[in-house]
Amino acid sequence: MIWKEGQFQFFGVLDAFAILFWIVLIYSRVSSQQTKNSNQSHYKYYTRAFLFKIISALFFSVIYIRIYDGGDSTAYWDTAQKLTQLFFESPAKYFDELFIQGPTRERYVNFDYSTIGLPPNWIYKEDAAYFVSKLFSILGFVTFRSYFAMTIICAYISFKASWKIFELSLRYEIGSIRNIVIGTLFLPSTAFWCTGISKDMIVYVSVYYILSSVFTILNKDSTQQVNYFEILKIVIASWMLIHIRDFMLIAVVGPIVYVLGLRWSNKQTSSFTKQFIRVLLLIFIVLSLLLFLQSENALQFSQEAQLVQSDLKNNKTYGDNRYDLGVSDFTPVGMLKALPISVYTAFYRPYIWESKSVFILISAFETFVFLILTILLIIRLKFVSLFAQIFKKELLIFYLFFSVILGFFAGYTSGLFGVLVRFKAPLLPFLFMILTINPSKEEIKYDT
Repeated sequence: MIWKEGQFQFFGVLDAFAILFWIVLIYSRVSSQQTKNSNQSHYKYYTRAFLFKIISALFFSVIYIRIYDGGDSTAYWDTAQKLTQLFFESPAKYFDELFIQGPTRERYVNFDYSTIGLPPNWIYKEDAAYFVSKLFSILGFVTFRSYFAMTIICAYISFKASWKIFELSLRYEIGSIRNIVIGTLFLPSTAFWCTGISKDMIVYVSVYYILSSVFTILNKDSTQQVNYFEILKIVIASWMLIHIRDFMLIAVVGPIVYVLGLRWSNKQTSSFTKQFIRVLLLIFIVLSLLLFLQSENALQFSQEAQLVQSDLKNNKTYGDNRYDLGVSDFTPVGMLKALPISVYTAFYRPYIWESKSVFILISAFETFVFLILTILLIIRLKFVSLFAQIFKKELLIFYLFFSVILGFFAGYTSGLFGVLVRFKAPLLPFLFMILTINPSKEEIKYDT
């Protein structure tokens, strides 16, 4: 059986072999890991979480192929395959493409149209998109040119990242194990948007590996040596974020710096010194925010948002899938004023009645649940008590700050609900765990 859509073949004899090979190999690895760690009760979710990721990734792939004609997912894959073919034709040309910088490269100088073909123009001319394809080309060496085999590997990589955050959240005892399981392993939107061949998957994995590695280093015993492998993971993940979505590094680094400062202040014996350091931290955050708002990156960010909002108002082809924050002032001060509505939009929209497709509707049900959880949490803990609970655990502090920063970026610039639900996907597990924190003073023990 051969499945073709347009110019691409997605399922043939070789594809069937590649898919079967990788499913058996990875599932055997996952099953072995669960058996090996069967003495740890939380590992009972290991295989189930992996299968959920695989199903979500395959669902994402089929939907994108059949409904969206492949979209950016097949474009990344197609470009990756052409790069892999280029290696076998000329390794020197492949590495030239792999390491050249965007604006300086000549148009398709290394590609032969008659033998390999040309990458999609919009991928090749956009540095971030082409960088993503270069990363996927590495997987192309072991997937036999199979789109679905590459999808399965991506799902496994995404699963490993989410499992690390699951275990990290368990160690910090931030809520019931049921809520942590749901938040980190089984949220539909995150599983759908962050598992397949996409830019969002790489961003999701990079953020989660940075977070996991940083807290692994922070929590090591004084007798343990520095884990250089964790440092290497941080460097590689940061490098990928810089090339794909550099502002995501701001969303990660800012909260980490604040957590480090709080940890340092807690080591002080003098109450005055503790409070003084915390005041300095707040001043540092305010000054950093002001400097960012005055920077060229903020100017580009604001101009992009202005362009998006203008286009959405004047272009009727988007229909009712768009949203308008009502922002008319795109200066740094205007950006600051737009922060609350931007964050609210990322956290709690689209509403159910704003959904114009099944995928937006799924996200709308999630955001409706988040809204209900927020109301119930405020009623249970009151506003002051809520923040007191969050600030008891440094991991929750990171979750809160990261969610607010990414929520601002997503809500302020997206303009379309279809873009918003993808953009905000990495923060959803953190937001869910904040909204389901355990208010009890009793410690919850997990055998991790």
